[in-house]
Amino acid sequence: MENKNIKLLTINAVLAAIYVLLTMLFASFSFGAIQIRIATALYQLVAYDKKYFWGMVLGVTIANLLFSPLGLLDILVGWGVTGLGLALAILINRKVKKLAVRSLVVGLCVSFGMIFVALELVYVSKAPFLITYVYLIAGQAVSQIIGYVLFGIINTKISLKRLIEQ
Repeated sequence: MENKNIKLLTINAVLAAIYVLLTMLFASFSFGAIQIRIATALYQLVAYDKKYFWGMVLGVTIANLLFSPLGLLDILVGWGVTGLGLALAILINRKVKKLAVRSLVVGLCVSFGMIFVALELVYVSKAPFLITYVYLIAGQAVSQIIGYVLFGIINTKISLKRLIEQ
């Protein structure tokens, strides 16, 4: 039992580190009104197993802490959008069996959660709300599709659901 908890903790720590690394590598288009944060493709892992949740929340928190030009506000908003969006997806997906539907739910929950990022940008930089929100949803959709395709390919070789359970 303890070994399983250590494995889960390690996997989530590695996922958080990968999230931070991807955000750093693609920082030039990971922040702002027009963004495609490639690291959020990792959110699709939550469709495979809800236990990947903490790696995502920790990753976005650290990435925003280290790289966001908006400081504390972006840390809080990013944490909230990720945490609440993925928690809602987990709640909805409790009854969903098909992986494609689970993935769609994850993508939609985090994409619609971008309303709070849009509101943050309106507050901080006086960006126009509607167009900012549309750009943010589009960027999130691109990232979620990348994650869906990438993890679908990986899952054919390595069962992402069983990775934690072994």
